[in-house]
Amino acid sequence: MGELLRDKVAIITGGAGGIGSRIARAYASEGARVVVASRKRENLDVIVDEIVASGGEALAVATDVTSPEDVEALVQATKDSFGAADIMVNNAGGAMFMKPPEKLKPEEWDATIALNLSSVFFCSQAVSHGMIEKKVGKIINISSVAGIRMSPAFIQYGAAKAGVINLTKSLASCWGQYNINVNCIAPGLTATEGVAHWLPSKTDEDGNAVPSLQLPPDPEHVAQLAVFLASDASSNISGELFPIRSLTELA
Repeated sequence: MGELLRDKVAIITGGAGGIGSRIARAYASEGARVVVASRKRENLDVIVDEIVASGGEALAVATDVTSPEDVEALVQATKDSFGAADIMVNNAGGAMFMKPPEKLKPEEWDATIALNLSSVFFCSQAVSHGMIEKKVGKIINISSVAGIRMSPAFIQYGAAKAGVINLTKSLASCWGQYNINVNCIAPGLTATEGVAHWLPSKTDEDGNAVPSLQLPPDPEHVAQLAVFLASDASSNISGELFPIRSLTELA
């Protein structure tokens, strides 16, 4: 196992998903004690069992991140088991209700904003008290390139993810005096299991391998960046946005 996050306590929301599970595994492999959160506990148990079997420490906590009460309970459960959180990864989210804006219902807008933006604030606020007390902490928000570019297929998702980027910069400014780093990763299309049918071929029409930079990143690539942003190597980086996407998405 590595040493980059030795004895650090990390919370990862959306911990059962394609990106979240990779971040949890990567953190554990670098020595962190990991708390994974998701609405369904059974989806987390596989990740926790795998980490523990590899010699790491992990805890699963069923959490609705849109509920401030659930989030407070998550932070308390973390503290009771491992101590106050050193690292918070706000990864929970998802594109919801793909439909034209004129057909979007108010409750669909609200649900998308709650999951993708409000939850980031609730979780950041909840861990900030312990981080302010210790005068150190790392908060890593997972946004999306949908928050940078136009998002006509789901405007509410793009708006929420753009809000995460702005929230990141504002929290970094507010909490810099307490030595809390707040940064944001914005993945593009990422090669998780859930989007396999959208992924381009890894070979061209002649059967040659497509250069990796022209392909969507793997979730492990996002996890590697999240490890860097959680480590001491990024101590002087805060309020920054890190897109991670294929070169074809730059056009």
